[in-house]
Amino acid sequence: MNIIALDQKEFAENVDFSLSLASKGHTLKITTPSGIVLLISPVASEVRDPENPEINIPSPEDFKPDPVGTQAYVTQALSEMAPGGKLL
Repeated sequence: MNIIALDQKEFAENVDFSLSLASKGHTLKITTPSGIVLLISPVASEVRDPENPEINIPSPEDFKPDPVGTQAYVTQALSEMAPGGKLL
């Protein structure tokens, strides 16, 4: 989804609309007049977009990593970071 930047006044004038965007999976970045930045972000397991129901962010608890794929990714990433491209 998107990060939507608002100032505090815009957010205050459009609270309901802003929160409906967050409930659809968007993150709101709100900047206060004093320069403090706040984020309103949906909890991944709770996002449900009524206009597009097939887009649901999976719950982290439901994620099952692939050990073989993970090992291959880690090995490749480490070899790219090692001097000369070789693992030490």
